[in-house]
This record gives sequence, C-alpha cells and structure tokens, in this order.
Amino acid sequence: MQSGYARTHGGIARTVAGAVRASVLLGTILLFTTFAQSAHLPVANLLFAKLGVNNFAQDDAAVEIRNAQSSKTQARAEAGSAHDQFLMGYAYAKGIGRMQDLAEAFSWYQKAAHQGDPGACTELGRMYAGGLGVAQDYDKALQWFRRAGSEGYAPAQTDIGLMYFQGLGVSRDEQAAVRWWQQAADQDYAPAKSNLGVAYLEGKGVQQDISRAVRWFRAAAEAGIAAAQFDLGSCYELGRGVPQDVALAAKWYKSAAQQGHTQAQNNLAYLYQTGRGVAQDMASALRLYLLSAENGNLQAVVNLANTFRTGAGVKPDPTLAYMWLQVAVAGGEDVAETAHSVVALLNEREAATAQREASEWMAHHHFTAAPPMFASSEPGISHTRQ
Repeated sequence: MQSGYARTHGGIARTVAGAVRASVLLGTILLFTTFAQSAHLPVANLLFAKLGVNNFAQDDAAVEIRNAQSSKTQARAEAGSAHDQFLMGYAYAKGIGRMQDLAEAFSWYQKAAHQGDPGACTELGRMYAGGLGVAQDYDKALQWFRRAGSEGYAPAQTDIGLMYFQGLGVSRDEQAAVRWWQQAADQDYAPAKSNLGVAYLEGKGVQQDISRAVRWFRAAAEAGIAAAQFDLGSCYELGRGVPQDVALAAKWYKSAAQQGHTQAQNNLAYLYQTGRGVAQDMASALRLYLLSAENGNLQAVVNLANTFRTGAGVKPDPTLAYMWLQVAVAGGEDVAETAHSVVALLNEREAATAQREASEWMAHHHFTAAPPMFASSEPGISHTRQ
C-alpha cells in the first residue's frame, strides 16, 4: 500500500491508512441490474443494486415508457400484453410516471413472467435476489434467472453467472460463472464483458490473464459500463496489462465518475489533488471528494479529513478535519486515534461544533457507508489521504 492518498483500483475492496491514500483496487464485479441504485439501501440489497448498472434492455424500456402514453400502456397490460405488463412493472419499479411501488412492480412483473417475458423473469429474479419488495430468496431468484437465461437472454445469463461466482443459491463455481458470462458476452452484452474482465484479472474460473482482462474491460468501458471504465482506469494507473499512463487513467476515471461511480470520484479527486495525469486543481479535488462522500464512500470521507488535517492544498482546519473524522468513525473506519489527536487541538466549543456539523451532515445526506462489493485478492493501491 502506498503512503499518501488512497486510490481504489477495481471495485472489489477498499481500505484506508496512513497519509492520504488513494485506493487502487482492481476488479469490479457488476452486480444485478435493478431499479434500486441508492447507496443508502441496506447492505444486503446494496450488493445486488450495484451489479450491471447499465442494463441496455431495461434502459430501452425506460425510454419506451417515457415515450408512450401511460394510459394506453396500462390498457394493453390489463388486456394481457406481456410486454406492456413488463413495462408497467418497470415503471412502478423505477417510479417512471407514477409513484415507485415495489409491490405493484412485482405484481406486473409476475404477470408478464408467467407469459414467458424474459425481461420480467429477470427482474423478478433480481427482486428475489436483492430482497426488494419481497423476502430475499436466492433459490427463487435462480429459478427465474434460469427461465430467462435458458432462452438466451443475456442479462439473465449474466446474473446466473454472478450467482455461481458468489455461491448464492448454488454451490460456488467460478468456472460455471465464466461460462454463463461468456454466453452473454458472445451476444455483445457489456456487463458480462466487464465481469469476464474481473475473472481474468483475478484468475477466478480461468487462468489469470491480465492482458485479456484489459481487453474485456476496454470493450465494456467503451460501451459505457462505469465499473469497467473504473477498472480500466485502475489498470492504466497501475500499469497492469498496459503501459502505465496516469493521464489515460484520469480519462477513464472521469467517465466512470460522471456516471456516479464513487471510487472513480475518489480516485479522480486524488489525481486532481496531486496533479498526477491532470493539472492540479484543488477545487475539483474537493468537489469530487465531497460527491464521493455523499454517495457513501468512506475513503473519500477519510481523504477529506486528512486533507484539512494536514493542509494538503488547503489551509489546515482542525475543526473541519475533526468533523470528517467523526463521520468516518460513524461509518466504521478505524480512525479514532487520529480523531483523538485532532480534537486535542480544539477547544470545547470547536469540538462541539464539529460534532454537531458531522451529525447534521450525516442526517442531511442519509449517510450510510457504501460497503465493498467483494474482497479483493489483490487490493492494489488505495487512495486515501492521511
């Protein structure tokens, strides 16, 4: 682990320590694509809400819903059209044109799924897998995924792969996961390509081949998958499978960050703070650290604390540093010793102000730390500032 900022390369694990570290973790497995993408979901749900965020079939559904007259869609659905029943489910799941209602979403998906609509089967599986609107049930999730996957539906095949990769509802079988992802990738399904990149990067289910991992990441990144853009950026920053090129790393981090990828936001902030690969820009660094923190990334919280504690590009401010350290402690970070050293610099009024502002910030942002998706066998660099 480097000293200094913590970067995260590849989305599997996150750590914090020492001076500002930028966390560089490689290998972000794409989780089930669902309508729930909030960083403030319960931990079990968040896992599923994060995989495969770019599901092109569902993106197309959202466009169709917005372009259609809701009353006509509902009338066709009530008349028995499976496709329109799926659209109704998706509209309720996403809150498109109506209040979000998971029970209604489940009901409409179920109607369409019983008619064999593969998208509805897949979305039912994702609701069961994530415990979204129904009791979590991996066995039922896998049944619905298999129903769609056996018909060649790439999103479902990708999700079956994840079930095998994680051992959810089945015995863990990384080779089986790779086979399912390969079937989906052969249909040009970008989230599966990203997951194959992780498999080759980590040597799970296949022989490790970092050059091949980079090729899969690039294919998915160019298709717009934020996790793959982040992982490709990580490869460029570390020089894994490609010549080291921090400027290209920054480019891919920026693409992922613009889609809300919290680790990319944190890593790009670090590059702006240190002037690596980009022109040094402290205002952009602070904006991105704050955005990442608001999205639940504890590394960004620690980086903000240590930026103000050490005066890295800003005027030292122990009150602000203590505020962010309080947020980090509340999120479970082991920074109590650092917090004690900082509070010793404050008077009673300043310490109370920092504690109050930390509580207000967490309440305002409904702050719940986003957990790591998986534990990385090769955590790489982590960008976290001390």
